[in-house]
Amino acid sequence: MTKETKVRLISALIVAPFVVACFISYQSLIGLVSAIVLLASSELLFATLKKYRKNGILVVYIALLSAFPLLFGIWFLEQPMELLSVLYIIGIVFTLFVVKNKEIVMEFFGVYSISFIYISMNLSFFIPLYKFYGAAIALLTLTLSWAYDSFAYFFGLSFGKHKLSKVYSPNKSYEGLLGGIFGTFVYTLIYFVIVNNFSSYSIPLWYSIAFAIITGVMDTAGDIFESAIKRAYGLKNIGRFMPGHGGMLDRIDGLLFVAPVIYIFLKLFS
Repeated sequence: MTKETKVRLISALIVAPFVVACFISYQSLIGLVSAIVLLASSELLFATLKKYRKNGILVVYIALLSAFPLLFGIWFLEQPMELLSVLYIIGIVFTLFVVKNKEIVMEFFGVYSISFIYISMNLSFFIPLYKFYGAAIALLTLTLSWAYDSFAYFFGLSFGKHKLSKVYSPNKSYEGLLGGIFGTFVYTLIYFVIVNNFSSYSIPLWYSIAFAIITGVMDTAGDIFESAIKRAYGLKNIGRFMPGHGGMLDRIDGLLFVAPVIYIFLKLFS
């Protein structure tokens, strides 16, 4: 085991139990989502806009982005679009007052918009997942990405020959994708069997196939999207929150695409 692998393992063993513990209640989950949005959006915003030395506007952006999951989960569960629109408009209007350079204002608009949809809104899907489908499904959605990443890494390292995205993520392979989907299917099937037998849940076992495919495709897409951002800025990692893992955004990139699609699937078929 290399030194880097050991650092990654230790970091995961420290952070993962805390994250899982936050799924013990609806309120702690809301706090967790808001905290992760704060960290991940801070990384993206500062990586993009720190060169302009307008830290005040970045603080306002981060506050609005972090406020969305808090307000959504506590008061606006039935009015997410209204809340999203109001907070978004506040940020845009504030930008118009603070950024007076028309040559750079679109960059502020752009990264704020991406952060709102990509990070704050997408991660906030964990809130209705928990509220309407229970802690077991919400926790599964979290660990789906962990399982897929682990299996995809193993199969890609062992058998990967055909590159999936040479431009943005040259280390990913079709073998890793298929192996990751298979491993995630096995993991999800075992999870459902245990949950069905030891709780009041009655989850159709065929969901394990759908969940595995959704996770494989969406986790990979999310990872490649974040890799494209990093390559555009010439960065290896967006941040340094977790030693050996990079920043918070590096850890949740796939999850940001997985959680919304899992929720939409459940809305359609549950």
